[in-house]
Amino acid sequence: MQVPTSTGTVTVPARFEGPPGSANGGWIAGTVAERLPEQDSSAGSGWAAEVVLRARTPLDVTLTVEAAVDGGVRLLHDGTLLVEAHAVPDSIRANPAPFIELAAAEQAAAAFPGFPGGGGHPFPNCFGCGTGRAPGDGLRLLAGPVPGGPPGLTATPWTVHPSLASADGTIGRHLLWSALDCASFWVHQAALPTEALAALLARQTVAVAGSVLPGETYVVVARADSAEGRKLRASSALYARDGMLVAACATLWIRIPPITQP
Repeated sequence: MQVPTSTGTVTVPARFEGPPGSANGGWIAGTVAERLPEQDSSAGSGWAAEVVLRARTPLDVTLTVEAAVDGGVRLLHDGTLLVEAHAVPDSIRANPAPFIELAAAEQAAAAFPGFPGGGGHPFPNCFGCGTGRAPGDGLRLLAGPVPGGPPGLTATPWTVHPSLASADGTIGRHLLWSALDCASFWVHQAALPTEALAALLARQTVAVAGSVLPGETYVVVARADSAEGRKLRASSALYARDGMLVAACATLWIRIPPITQP
């Protein structure tokens, strides 16, 4: 595996906030993963990208991207390590979260547990799942329990807003990471409806099999895999409406004390 030659800087615009004052975990994970060598992270390569989030990534400041001696990529702020990315063998597409039909995903989203009256939303301004974000500004991927499904299964539709497209009309792969991120937290809240959960993304592994198009609608599904103390593990997947797998994901979340919104 060759050592990446791409280094430079990254600035996270405030639009892509997750927890207050810091980047959405999936967005920054995918952004750093995109700096890995193409052959190690592209569809069909047999590789996935694994990203470890070491500390919260601040917004609107210049961050440094550097190649690591072990072939990975690192993101730093004033010498502090924030994020690490490596290529790993792709094992997650072998057992992805199952496909859910679009109609069932729409019903699931209507029961999103972060709405008022549910478990509450720890980060309502989150780019990925914030109920305080307007459509088109945030993704508003509000994954709720699948009707008739097991407690540990959630889904939501995703209509890709045109504002997410690059100048050439394409959707960056880092936005797939963001789409897969939050649903894998909410599946644990849906499984524990009497608790007000809060957690931070610690690790995300993604294998991308395809791409998405502006204006098209897809389905995001998440499955709770385990909950051990503060560690919450889940799988999530992004599907086309016909059931074709676009990307698969595995996450590790670390619980933090519940957050009370004013």
